[in-house]
Amino acid sequence: MVRAQRSRLVRLTAALAFLLGAICAPLVSAQNVPPADQAAAAELMVVRVEGTVTAGTAEFLKVGLADAVAQQFDGMIILIDTPGGLVDATLEIIKDLLNAPIPIITYVYPRGAIAASAGTFVLLAGHVAAMAPGTTMGAAMPVTMQPAEDGTRTADDKTISFLAGHMTNIAEERGRPTETAERFVTENLTLGATDALEEGMIELIAADIQELLQQLDGRSVRVGRDEVTLATADATLIERHMSLAQRIIHLISDPQVALMLFLIGVYGIFLGVNSPGTFVPETIGAIALILALFGLGMFEVNALGIVLIVMAVILFVVEAFTPTFGFFTAAGTGALIVGALLLPVEPMLPAEWFRVFRVTVFGMAAVSAGFFVLVITKVIMVRRRPSYHQTGGMAGYDGLVTEDLDPVGLVRIRGEWWKARSESGDPIAGSTRVRVTGQDGMTLVVKEASDGSNSGST
Repeated sequence: MVRAQRSRLVRLTAALAFLLGAICAPLVSAQNVPPADQAAAAELMVVRVEGTVTAGTAEFLKVGLADAVAQQFDGMIILIDTPGGLVDATLEIIKDLLNAPIPIITYVYPRGAIAASAGTFVLLAGHVAAMAPGTTMGAAMPVTMQPAEDGTRTADDKTISFLAGHMTNIAEERGRPTETAERFVTENLTLGATDALEEGMIELIAADIQELLQQLDGRSVRVGRDEVTLATADATLIERHMSLAQRIIHLISDPQVALMLFLIGVYGIFLGVNSPGTFVPETIGAIALILALFGLGMFEVNALGIVLIVMAVILFVVEAFTPTFGFFTAAGTGALIVGALLLPVEPMLPAEWFRVFRVTVFGMAAVSAGFFVLVITKVIMVRRRPSYHQTGGMAGYDGLVTEDLDPVGLVRIRGEWWKARSESGDPIAGSTRVRVTGQDGMTLVVKEASDGSNSGST
């Protein structure tokens, strides 16, 4: 009986111990879980899109986004301040942003910044779009330059239709009003931060990046097929800058820079060919020409523009060799201006860029005309001038007649055999020591050395 009671007591004690352990286990486990405010802070990569959007900009964002994904960043913030840029580069950026596997926050910043033309496309491609007070977006109507007109004109209907459709698709993908997005292209619509928020084109207005992070915190965005909740209140920001290679690509893919490099390359090679003895002009010219061709391949160009520029260079060269009192120079200058203005076929570049480009073209045309009229003419004059060797390089040297001069024969001077002619026309017998008094092409003019001195080795 006692044994049975003890057995029941043991079982009861074991049951109570098990029950107590089950109750306490969650409490003990909870003590090992760090509180929410002690969780690792989110890390966001920050990149800037500033100035003209070029192939260098697209490469910078592509590599930056790939690194952000590989290094497991929680998102990317793109700070935008651009008047527009190249079509191919912009489309490449949009494709990367729409397929980004991490949240993309596009932010027009700081105050006074703009996201015009290509910048509007980039802004709308973000999962969350934001603007700082005093910033502007829009003005994405494509334009083209006309050499015969003062400024630009609206692009053709085909280009407008394509870009308007693409803008609409981007807005639809990100859940923004498509009608307003289309008006950026078709009506050149421009919106400030407040109007953009009211129209639903952006989600936030933030005075600075810290305020942006506070407003983003807790917001849910759809990334691919997943809903991602942003935790940005105490996020760590890591800014990424362009590498040297990306800066070079960004520079030479600007149509203005590419055109200048092209002309420098042509001038350098031409000057080097006409100035033998130094490799500096042709080396610089070759490098500039290679960079120019690389840059020209990064944006749309008009073939007629290239032909006219090459024709202009040919006309300048013809003027240098066969002076025509400025006729070929004037024709070359006109061809250069028209060709350069026709060269870039980029409808998303801003009107201000075209105005600056026009001034650049006229400046380069003036410099080119002056270069070929003055510099190349001087080079040709130097080439036509008798060389020192022709006028007196061998004068004064003594030699020995090896073949009778009657009046022409051979002499040996400084270990070299030269054709020589008697200065007086009288024959000079072999083995006679003679002295050089002049030179007629490759024939030396000599006379007998009366004093027997030797100014040079025979």
